[in-house]
Amino acid sequence: MTTNQNQIDMKYYEAAHNSAVFVNRSNLGLLKFTGETRLDLIHRMSTQAVNQLKSGEGAATILTTDIGRMIDRLILYVASTAVYAITGEDNADNIARYLMGYVFFNDDFHIENLTPETAVFGVYGPQAQSLLHQAGFPETDLPLHHWRETQLDNIPVWLHRTDPVAGDGYFIMCAHTHQEKIRQQLQHTGLVEIDEPAFEYLRIESGLPRFGREITSDYIPLEANLWADVSFHKGCYIGQEVIARMESRGRIAKKLVQLRPSGPVTTGDTILANGKTAGIITSAATGPAGWVALGYIKTAVLNTPNTTLTANQTPLTLHQPTPQPKN
Repeated sequence: MTTNQNQIDMKYYEAAHNSAVFVNRSNLGLLKFTGETRLDLIHRMSTQAVNQLKSGEGAATILTTDIGRMIDRLILYVASTAVYAITGEDNADNIARYLMGYVFFNDDFHIENLTPETAVFGVYGPQAQSLLHQAGFPETDLPLHHWRETQLDNIPVWLHRTDPVAGDGYFIMCAHTHQEKIRQQLQHTGLVEIDEPAFEYLRIESGLPRFGREITSDYIPLEANLWADVSFHKGCYIGQEVIARMESRGRIAKKLVQLRPSGPVTTGDTILANGKTAGIITSAATGPAGWVALGYIKTAVLNTPNTTLTANQTPLTLHQPTPQPKN
């Protein structure tokens, strides 16, 4: 995705880095799993150890193919009688069909798609925690992917700590019918509402992979720097052998990196290293701090000194995101 620089207002950028912003992210899917084996099935199907999660806790886990390629990254939230899962954008139905194909006769597992009736706001920036507390959320100091249910003006809402963008990250969920009231409450607290192009710019700048861009069936989780979403101590899951072998041998073919192009580039552009094909641009945007991009580059190239990177004849400056720690 590329955007025109004047589409991203400087006030959005400054608010995100100095205070906090919020954006409507209701195109994310939301599934509800119920039944006695709801966690067991996700545990045996995905990369993370999730079968011991307790109510109020959560985790990110990845569904992979038999050769370890990513199908989607799910963020799970465990309640006392159900598990909720955020999927990639507009992907809830696909994930529901996929999971139901692996339900055994002795499984007690049921899926409900809550996407149409649920509003999701993302809140990002260094002051997100304090501003959400001012907005009426009594408990904001949550571990990553943990969540709490509360009420704002007698409206049930759910607060989730999520992947940081511009310093911190939260999801707020509520019934779609209450979306406008919650939106007004956030604005009243001082949070600045941003649009999709501004969020995309901030996401790319922060190095956060996104479904359909960096999270696709072309790549494995380790290549996307999603080490924290993979357990190397649990039992088997689909694609486990490939991922475990790549980890144990330390041989990752390519890696997701942050890039700073000196001029226009486009999603899908080939990355060249000293004139030879080395990777691909997966996301790109321009804004107040110039061009930003994400892309996968061969690790052999990344380990070679004095390499000149270009895309669309535009020089690229490499900035590798800090890898997430292994479990």
